[in-house]
Amino acid sequence: MSSVKKQDRKLSAQGAQISNQKPLLGSYFGNHKKALLHTLHEQKRKPLAAFFTCSVIGIAILLPTLLAVLLINVHSAKLDWDSSAQLTVMLNDKVSALQGTQIAKELTKLSEVEESLFIDKAQALEEFKAVFQLGNTLDHLSGNPLPHSIVVSLSDAASSFEKAQQLKESLSQKPEIELVQLDLMWVQRLNAISDFLTMSTWILALMLSIAVVLVLGNTVRLAIESRKDEIAVLKLVGGTDAFVCRPFLYMGIFYGLGGGILAIVFSYVVLAILTQPVELLTTSYQSDFSLSGLNFESTLFILTIGTFLGWIGARLSVKRHISEIEPN
Repeated sequence: MSSVKKQDRKLSAQGAQISNQKPLLGSYFGNHKKALLHTLHEQKRKPLAAFFTCSVIGIAILLPTLLAVLLINVHSAKLDWDSSAQLTVMLNDKVSALQGTQIAKELTKLSEVEESLFIDKAQALEEFKAVFQLGNTLDHLSGNPLPHSIVVSLSDAASSFEKAQQLKESLSQKPEIELVQLDLMWVQRLNAISDFLTMSTWILALMLSIAVVLVLGNTVRLAIESRKDEIAVLKLVGGTDAFVCRPFLYMGIFYGLGGGILAIVFSYVVLAILTQPVELLTTSYQSDFSLSGLNFESTLFILTIGTFLGWIGARLSVKRHISEIEPN
């Protein structure tokens, strides 16, 4: 009988503990909800000031974002060139079309070669006229100045610059071959550009992140100064530092998230303006490359970074300035 009573008391104690936890949990989320609504109400009262602050943060986030988009496009272009790496083999004048076709077949047997295409010099001349729109300008020439050539598409085994260079040197030693051009030089240059852009993006992102934190910290500091008396009264009636800081932390999050949203909007506007000029430029180089914008992961990353920077800036500011305010 006594064991049953002990068990009942134990269950009653557990029930009381759970019932006490529920109000505490509800009060915690309720306080956060009130702080968030209070922050939104304050920004609604001064929409122009809030927009300008978000715009400054958005422009600061926009600059590294555009560099990152440029880096992604350069990397995409580099992958396209990697997948279409080619050697152009110029045959000497003594090689006939039949011999050139046979040489192209022999090159296909190499492990470094994915495909080889023989181009007759008459065909090459017609393509040259079509590309440069020369019409009948070259008809007065006594002969065809272009040689027979072979376009060699490299396999994955020779996609690196070093292996392609070795294949080029090997083919250059053949007596039938006059000249070998390696089209991977563009890839090497793109690698250098990509490395430079990567370093520049990280440096700029770090510097502007610090600037965003400082701007938000100063904005929150001014908000704290304007409500100094109110904060002192809250502390006088028992308000904790956490309770007092909460609206200002949400203010920083609001500005950071708003800046991230504006940075995304600005980036779409800039990319929309640049799309046509980039397409005209790439078309002049006989390329179908098109400028790509932000994907879902990049958009989510920008919003997360903006929100985090806003919270950091507000947190550093309130930690210093709220503690300095004491009720008289």
